[in-house]
Amino acid sequence: MMTYEVSDEEKMQAERALIYFDHTIKQLKLASNHLDLMKTPFKNNPEMDPKEVMKARAPIRRFRDKSVENFNLFKRSAFQCVKLMQDFSNDTQTLKLMKSFISTVNDLEDKVNRFVELFSDLEEKDFANNVVSFIEDIQSKCDDIEEIVDDRIKDHIRQNILATSWVNSVGNDLETKIEPKVPLILDLFNKRQDALNNNLKERGTLGN
Repeated sequence: MMTYEVSDEEKMQAERALIYFDHTIKQLKLASNHLDLMKTPFKNNPEMDPKEVMKARAPIRRFRDKSVENFNLFKRSAFQCVKLMQDFSNDTQTLKLMKSFISTVNDLEDKVNRFVELFSDLEEKDFANNVVSFIEDIQSKCDDIEEIVDDRIKDHIRQNILATSWVNSVGNDLETKIEPKVPLILDLFNKRQDALNNNLKERGTLGN
């Protein structure tokens, strides 16, 4: 549970954070899946001749640049998540979870930077094997981040920050409940039906 009372404004902030976390994980999956474009052919051809690699150096470098772009988009989105969660930094559990998130993203950034360095020497005899190894390491870290967000941070937001709204609190204090609202389309239908019935009554009266 939260270590302090959560205001309505903070609950709205938490709702926005959930949306941003969802978007961030989508960006992360996109970046991770994109790496398969190179992992799959290199994994299937671990003894690829360095000369063949050099022949394909232009698309390989485009792949590298796109990979960096994808992870940069993820980092910007992750930063927005951290920014939105600042309002809850006084809560020890939230602070612990966000520190874990930030630390894991930092680890991912380090791995991506080392991965990019591989492309400085495309003629390295173990280039294909190294690329596959680094990609699998990066994708494993992406899975760690997704687990932290989906299984820990989002659950914490839902269960502890958004668990009880001010409506529930006031309702419990007054020992009363808000009755379910009639669906809008049904409400409009009922009003239209009442109007028709009134018109029929008025016509019946005038006819008499």
